Amino acid sequence: MRLKLFATVLICAVIFIFNSKALAAELELVSYSAQVKLQWLANTGMPDAKKISKEFNTANIYGKKNLKDYDRLERLNGLYQEICYAATVQYVQNTDYQNIIDIGGGYTPRAITFVNEGRKYFGAELNAIAISATQIMPKFVKPQYKHNLTYQEVLAEDHDTMMAAADTFNGKICIIEEGLQIYLTKPRTDAMISIFRDVLRRHRGCYITTDFVMDDMFKELAAALYGENSAETLYRETKDMYENLFGEPLYLDSYETPEKALAFLKRQGFKVQQVPLVPDTSKLYSLKGLSLQQAEKVKQICAKNYLWVITLP
Repeated sequence: MRLKLFATVLICAVIFIFNSKALAAELELVSYSAQVKLQWLANTGMPDAKKISKEFNTANIYGKKNLKDYDRLERLNGLYQEICYAATVQYVQNTDYQNIIDIGGGYTPRAITFVNEGRKYFGAELNAIAISATQIMPKFVKPQYKHNLTYQEVLAEDHDTMMAAADTFNGKICIIEEGLQIYLTKPRTDAMISIFRDVLRRHRGCYITTDFVMDDMFKELAAALYGENSAETLYRETKDMYENLFGEPLYLDSYETPEKALAFLKRQGFKVQQVPLVPDTSKLYSLKGLSLQQAEKVKQICAKNYLWVITLP
């Protein structure tokens, strides 16, 4: 009897250790990827991004020691991340959505921004991010609004968990999906978008993203900072960096062109409106270190209709 009990305890201990190691490995890989994006944003000088970044002992995962072209990559990626942040935040503020589901947003400061404005925010994440974000992000939220902040494990292409997340809200929902598609195969992205359609059918609202024009937008920003001849190189170096961190190839051409993506969305029954990225560039921290010529080029890109607002008729 004692031998049987000992064997049972030993098996449970092995299972616990294995699962803990598996979780730690997932946490490290997924969390590091999210931290890199946060790192770029914090390095622009954005206060909320800097506060969140300080919570991690692995700040500046990438630096001059492991990226030869670090200075250019830091400035370019910081600018790109801040523009994506500003685009989504300004759209929500200008349309006054009160309910936000952020798909794979990681440790984005927009969670703090939205919740401190009294909006409800649901971070739909992999388990590793959901655990760490639940521990970290409430520290920066006003006490009276902490109940509006939620992080849970939700796979974007899993219908049941996505609908359960949406059903926690009353009223229209703004779904933000920004930067996730590069980690998903086309069938998984298709599945995710079809679930967004079901969410919007039940709750109404919109789905906003810059992912369908990510390549064009990134290369234009690279050219604005460092010239046309450097754009492709910086794009490739950034891609290589994320692939090395992710451990797998990125899926950068799921829909091949924005036109094909637009056609796909219309076949799914969506209405697509393309609106200016960042109507107000006055608060962008990334502009402060640029020359007047660089800043003007960036402002012109921010005025382009690169934010896709996807709704149902």
